[in-house]
Amino acid sequence: MKKHLLIVCAAICCSAVSCFAAKPGVDAPAPAFKVVSGDKQTLTLDELKGKVVVLFYEAKRAVEQNRNLKNVLNRFYERQPQDIKNDIARVGVIDCQGVLFRGAWESGLRGHSVKEGITVYGDWDGKMGEDYDFNTDESNVIVIDRKGMIRYRASGPLKDEDIGSIEKLLESLVKES
Repeated sequence: MKKHLLIVCAAICCSAVSCFAAKPGVDAPAPAFKVVSGDKQTLTLDELKGKVVVLFYEAKRAVEQNRNLKNVLNRFYERQPQDIKNDIARVGVIDCQGVLFRGAWESGLRGHSVKEGITVYGDWDGKMGEDYDFNTDESNVIVIDRKGMIRYRASGPLKDEDIGSIEKLLESLVKES
């Protein structure tokens, strides 16, 4: 009886600890993910290994929150020679967990992809948002290096000095071999 009670208590404690696990921070490995676009294209972290990844994870209502950063990063990308562009992945992900009318959301993702000039993906089951512990009401920004390590992360509106820091980080990361 005591043995069973001890096992139950241990299981409860392990569950409680995993519920409060810290989000993956800077210099931690980026968790694996799988997202799907409005055209039903899948994207996984493994497909991005060897590239510098700039990833935005946003709620539909937060896509304009860091528009200034997106504009700066688009200009940064356009200034790069083609071989460097090939080594940069710009990834947009919208939190689509629990949406009604999936077809309409897929259509919206396709339209948003055209507007942004990149494929925008949906996190349809919420697993990516959960694994990265993203704030689902904000614009979340993550920079992942070629080795799959998180080098920057932030949520919410970014200040101009943050934007400058991200641009400098990207400049150094694309120069690394």
